[in-house]
Amino acid sequence: MLFIIIMINPESAEQGNPVDRAVRRVKAMMMNWGLGEGCSFIYAVLITAHKPLSADEIGKKTNYAYSSTINYLNTLIRLGLVERFREFRKNRYVANVNFVELIKAERARVKSYLKQLGSDLDGIKDLEPLRDKVESAIAYLKGVERVAEIKEERK
Repeated sequence: MLFIIIMINPESAEQGNPVDRAVRRVKAMMMNWGLGEGCSFIYAVLITAHKPLSADEIGKKTNYAYSSTINYLNTLIRLGLVERFREFRKNRYVANVNFVELIKAERARVKSYLKQLGSDLDGIKDLEPLRDKVESAIAYLKGVERVAEIKEERK
């Protein structure tokens, strides 16, 4: 059996096309938030594009088939992450870039899960340490929300 180990210098990996790096990072971030690879890639391409793109243009940049590109775009539209409009007899797509709203939605989702878990743990003596950690996490999220509200008021 032969193993080949390829070592990549992290500094050289950071070099290269800055747009490609941005696409990779946005894609990774969106996948971390639960979006599939295809939707994440297309969203990343749109978010880094300097102009609205057609499905054909997106397909060429992602190497996805036209039908797959359209399916991913429709999913992104349903999620409110992408808008479609007609220009020169073609549909064009543009990303809605609002990371703050994405983070708020994720925070609300996590808080909801924690509250459900906390309710499930009520009265279970053996799981009191876990219940305490859940309550601590909920308190932390409430603190983050208060800080965000204060910052919004100051604007």
